[in-house]
Amino acid sequence: MLRRCWVGEKFYFIQFTFPLNNLIDVVHEIETTGWTAEKPLNNVTKHYVIKKDPSIIKFCSSEVCDSFDMVFIVKSFVGNFDQRIAIRNTWGSKKNLRIKALFVLGYLERLQPLVDFENEEFGDILQFGFADTYDSLVYKTIIPIDWLVKRNINTKYVHFLDDDRLVNTRRLHQFAVDSLGTTESKIIDYKLRFRQPFRTKSSKWFTTLEEYPFDFWPPYIIGGTILTNMKVVKNLAYAIPFTKIIKMEDAYIGILAKLLKINVVHNSEFMPFYTSGSNLKDKLSSPDYKSYHSIIDGWKQLQN
Repeated sequence: MLRRCWVGEKFYFIQFTFPLNNLIDVVHEIETTGWTAEKPLNNVTKHYVIKKDPSIIKFCSSEVCDSFDMVFIVKSFVGNFDQRIAIRNTWGSKKNLRIKALFVLGYLERLQPLVDFENEEFGDILQFGFADTYDSLVYKTIIPIDWLVKRNINTKYVHFLDDDRLVNTRRLHQFAVDSLGTTESKIIDYKLRFRQPFRTKSSKWFTTLEEYPFDFWPPYIIGGTILTNMKVVKNLAYAIPFTKIIKMEDAYIGILAKLLKINVVHNSEFMPFYTSGSNLKDKLSSPDYKSYHSIIDGWKQLQN
């Protein structure tokens, strides 16, 4: 039953339930015994089709083969070839940091030959068989979470983001070391609170009452742009099969965080709007770099 209280002329829940209600106990059981008798609510992490899977040789180059300081899970539209090239040539490949960018793609048949060529060249594409649409964004987050755990990727930190972000890589890495650590149950980025589901059917963010019956989402990180560690990634991977999936990727991670009592921490240096490279020196990242030239030019400004 939903209980409500009055918060600034708006209703907000004080008792939150969402399938699976005993999720934190299930995750603890899996952590400690490797098994649970609880039946999954979805099979998304069992039945997804991998089209491209980074080879160990290419994904772990000779310089960073044993472990990473940070892996970037970059959610990218299939056709954004130029943006991926720009990221590889800028913030995604700092030579003196043990980092790696992994590009997560859906599937679009007419562009597949080009993706095949790209992956042969770079070996950093993780591609799945679902259609590359807005509604697949949640899968571009939750399936790589499962992949990271099942492939036993050895990294301290993981950063989920879209391919239009310009990242101040060195500052981000130092921030993760200073503010996150490897054992804390925490996700960090630009946090939103008291956000309501869209109930208008014409909206691409439309959420039915059957999908989510509450008036407000739990606190969540904007746009699925999440910085965390592998401890949290493993807990999320264990939890996802037992948590009803909704298409709002950022809100879904917020739901998981609430159910698992993961601390969602706000940091305003993850900019929610475009910030030029020259003004990003004391910030962590900015969105709306939507072309090859904008990423390259922004990176040059950041380095000067």
